[in-house]
Amino acid sequence: MESTFKISDLIKKIGDYPTGNICNAHSQVRTMHNRISSLMPGMKIAGPAKTAAITPGQNAAIHRAVHNARPGDILVVDGRESVSFGPFGDILALCCQHKGVLGLVIDSTVRDYEEILNLKFPVFCLGTNPAATEKTDPGKIDIPIVCGDVSVNPDDIIVADDDGVVVIPKPLIEEVYKKLISVADKEEKIIQRIKSGETTCEIFNIQP
Repeated sequence: MESTFKISDLIKKIGDYPTGNICNAHSQVRTMHNRISSLMPGMKIAGPAKTAAITPGQNAAIHRAVHNARPGDILVVDGRESVSFGPFGDILALCCQHKGVLGLVIDSTVRDYEEILNLKFPVFCLGTNPAATEKTDPGKIDIPIVCGDVSVNPDDIIVADDDGVVVIPKPLIEEVYKKLISVADKEEKIIQRIKSGETTCEIFNIQP
C-alpha cells in the first residue's frame, strides 16, 4: 500500500519530538554511543544521512560528501573514534550551509569551535582538536558506515538533540511516526495523572 506521507514531511514531523520519545516508539530505532554529543546545548537536527568514512588525519571524503549532498541532508561520518585531529571546521560548516546540509554527526573531534557556533551550524561530535588534516586519501561516501557504534545506511533518518543521536532505518519511518504519536499521547496522559496527585508507582503498577 502506497504511503500517504511524503518522506520530507515525516522527517519534519518526527524532528519535532525529543529523541527519548522516538526511542520509545520502536525497538529498531538505534541510539549512538553517548560519546557523540552536541557541540553546544540546544542543537537539534533531523534529516536523511549522507554518509562518509575517513581515515584519521584525512578529510577528503567529507569534502566529497558535502559537494554531493542534497538540501536537507545530514552529514554522518565514520571518523574511527579519533580524537587526534580536526577533520571538520568552519570552512566545511559554511560550505554545508550553502549546500543546504542541516548538520554534522561525526565519530571524531572537530575544530573551529567558536566559528562553528557563530555560524549556528549544528554539530554532534567527540569534542574538539585543532590538529590539521590532509586530503590525500579520498575515503568513501554513500556507503553503509558505523558511527557511534551504530550501523548507518545512506538515507537512514538521523534525529539528534541534547539527549543524543538516534538512527531510524528508512523503511520504518512511517511506522515510527505513527507509533510516536501514541507514545507522546501516552506520556502526556501520565504527566496529567502525576499533576492530579498519582505517583509513578501507582501509574506503572510498581510495588512501593
